[in-house]
Amino acid sequence: MRLAPVSLLVLSLGAAAAGCGDDREADFPDPDVAGAASSPDGAPYPTDRVGSAARANGIPGARVPNLSFQGYVNGDRAAGLRTISMADFYDPKQERHKVLMVFAAATWCSICAANSEALVPKKAQLEAEGAVFLEIVVNGGALNEGPSLREVEAWMSRHGTNYTTAIDVRARRMGGLGVSTVPWSMIVDTRTMEILEAGAGAPADVAKYTRAGLSFVTTQPPSY
Repeated sequence: MRLAPVSLLVLSLGAAAAGCGDDREADFPDPDVAGAASSPDGAPYPTDRVGSAARANGIPGARVPNLSFQGYVNGDRAAGLRTISMADFYDPKQERHKVLMVFAAATWCSICAANSEALVPKKAQLEAEGAVFLEIVVNGGALNEGPSLREVEAWMSRHGTNYTTAIDVRARRMGGLGVSTVPWSMIVDTRTMEILEAGAGAPADVAKYTRAGLSFVTTQPPSY
């Protein structure tokens, strides 16, 4: 399966830090947190076929691991940091949504910023169609740094973020899914948590990219 094309202009997370000094803010303390083991409806998160491979040439993709992060649900910083897990988006009966779009970003990345801002005015309509969104900030103000909590909050303020934003310092968790560059995008079928599409780049059109995933899910049976 191929979704809408994404921009291939990406920058490595592992490159040498640029413009860093001794006065830079400390990374956000990012210990592993115990997240939900089941969907909001109580369905246990599947543990078979877990991996990082996306669907290709008719071969089903792996299920995304049940990773957990700290972050702000629906952009609500007033509610404080909460634990966010992939299980929160698991919806085998499609009672809340059909696809999950995940995008990894860095606060220094101008392409990431454009992608984040493009989604804000389209979020409500796309959610009404069955999509849900998770932004994961993996770097701060320079390559291979952070983010700090202040950088994440400033990023959200700057872009008017109205969707869930999580923190994964230096892609410690998302690296297992292949996040070594930003921006990075993924579409997941929330019926099964199958990875339909994943890779470096930002959608050329975030709505078109998301709707391609919705079209697949509404016309094809679950892979497993």
